[in-house]
Amino acid sequence: MTFADFVAACFWPLAVLFAVLLNKVRDPVLSRSIGLAAVLCGLSYLILWVTYGRSSMFAIIDWYLFLLVLGFELIWWGLRQWHLFSSIPKTKLKAGAAVIGGIALAFSMGTILVQDFFLRPVVLEGKVHSVRGTGRRHTDYVANIAGRTVKVTAPVYERLKFLPVVRVEVGRGSDYVYQIEYLAN
Repeated sequence: MTFADFVAACFWPLAVLFAVLLNKVRDPVLSRSIGLAAVLCGLSYLILWVTYGRSSMFAIIDWYLFLLVLGFELIWWGLRQWHLFSSIPKTKLKAGAAVIGGIALAFSMGTILVQDFFLRPVVLEGKVHSVRGTGRRHTDYVANIAGRTVKVTAPVYERLKFLPVVRVEVGRGSDYVYQIEYLAN
């Protein structure tokens, strides 16, 4: 496990811990200190995610989970605004757009996560072809294996440059390689 994997795996437990602490602590001084620690932890994770986000499967899964939670938050906010300001048409329009956008975001991210973790993975076996990076700012690494284009993390991308024969398990929703076995070169 690399450092990027470790930090990404610790993100959600720390987020839940800070949320519980901020909800339960009643002392204002301690609450500010916990809030500052939560903000610093979140900012450090954001910097590490921008720097090493494509090198860790945990970080990629964290991104999907974050967007799922953001979708549920948009739904909650939109329904709350709709209920509180039901007579103002402009606010109703914003609230309706937030609910529709939240439903779309939560549905798409939820579908990806369910397909990746609750359905059997796609198993591909064959020679690796056309290993390349796509995009300008945030490089996604892809490779063609057995006639199918799949996404890989940066460490796997570096190993696949030698075009070996591999057996991989690919998530059905995200098309990321979760397990890889090198058969021959």
